[in-house]
Amino acid sequence: MSTARADLGFGLGWAAFGAAVLVASWRMDRLESLHINPWSAPGLMPGVLGALMILFGAALAVRAYAQGALGARSAANPMSVRRIGLSLLLCFAFGAGLLGRGWPFWLTSFAFLFVAILAFRILDGAQLRTRLAASTAVIALVAAAVISLVFERLFLVRLP
Repeated sequence: MSTARADLGFGLGWAAFGAAVLVASWRMDRLESLHINPWSAPGLMPGVLGALMILFGAALAVRAYAQGALGARSAANPMSVRRIGLSLLLCFAFGAGLLGRGWPFWLTSFAFLFVAILAFRILDGAQLRTRLAASTAVIALVAAAVISLVFERLFLVRLP
């Protein structure tokens, strides 16, 4: 599959997913009976994210269409298929296997990010060495700490 054709499919997919998120967030309880400030309503942030997914998915699809996505077909890139499969597998393992199993969220996030970053670096042809593993660990640790702090301190979400 050509890059433009893949971008068209992903763009339309992201726009459709964003529309589903936006509709679901619109249907969430706004807690008006509790006199909640409209800017802190539970569906506000997911709604904004859904709208952004629609916007960026549509932009990706329009760009792909302009690049001739509906033109001649080409064979699928096996590396792209492997990368998509690996990302789906890792995300499923994180959501269904690690998250909520007793580990603190920062540790779960660190483990997921470390394995994901290292796996994609190796898939891209990097040799597994101490320096690669150490730099990956630093990136994963910083990212896990920032994600945890943003959710706990900024969004006031209690993480498992």
